[in-house]
Amino acid sequence: MRILIWGAIIIFAALILLIIYCRTENRKFRVTRYSYKTDRVKEKLTLCVLADLHCYVYGENNQRLFDAIREINPDLVISAGDMTDGSRYAKGNCETIEFLSRLAKAFPFVYGSGNHEYKLMYGRNHKYERVRNDFRKGLENAEKSGQPLEILDNRDLDLPDKNIKIYGLNLGREYFFRTGPIPLPKEKMDSLVGEADPERLNILIGHNPEYFDAYAEWGADLVLSGHVHGGMVRTPWNRGIISPRMQLFPKYDRGVFKKGKTTMILSGGIGNHTIHVRINNRAELLVVEVIPDGHIGAS
Repeated sequence: MRILIWGAIIIFAALILLIIYCRTENRKFRVTRYSYKTDRVKEKLTLCVLADLHCYVYGENNQRLFDAIREINPDLVISAGDMTDGSRYAKGNCETIEFLSRLAKAFPFVYGSGNHEYKLMYGRNHKYERVRNDFRKGLENAEKSGQPLEILDNRDLDLPDKNIKIYGLNLGREYFFRTGPIPLPKEKMDSLVGEADPERLNILIGHNPEYFDAYAEWGADLVLSGHVHGGMVRTPWNRGIISPRMQLFPKYDRGVFKKGKTTMILSGGIGNHTIHVRINNRAELLVVEVIPDGHIGAS
């Protein structure tokens, strides 16, 4: 009996410690820096990449996150999708819109969408109507701010002076079902975002990394992705355990992946959605330095 009591006490204490650990980790983020070297550009470009904020807030008015981006002083801020929550109430949505507007006033900002933006913008369920209207109005106001907010909803942004094209791929909900990925042929990609430009550095914002093979076949040079949240819990040997569609040990969780000439930099996410658990998997703000000529590394 005494052994059972002590066992219960130990389990209870472990659960309490786990909850405290998760709450502490969920209030922190790290800055992860990558270099991407290419012969397609002639001068360095600093990108700051946000993925999967999900209305998360770091300090009042997201000041801690804003200060971190301001310290980096990027040439361009890029959303890799899921800044908001595709839910009926989307707690924190107003704060997120305000944060996005502040970023757009401070830096050139390119907004790529994820499955949550798709649900808000194109979902037919009337229960999202209020949040949808708030979100649209917020993006419209941000577009009118001091710096342009470029919303890449299946279109591209041409930066001829940089020899770069940025494409924002916005896939339908069927490409995020838990039954697994469906075919995404090059013809479908071409119909959504157009053909890759063989003379430019083609940067593709592709929220779902499971389609990395399709992105590479389409012609992306650099893919910026998110969605998987790093696998939520990471093993000591640095593998993510579970994906948003409940797949164990997903092939793409966070970090750098290569296929042929295509490199994907996959964010572990800056926020959380539904289950707010991160173990050995701190949220991250990405910095990608695009540098003339060479190879890729991480620090």
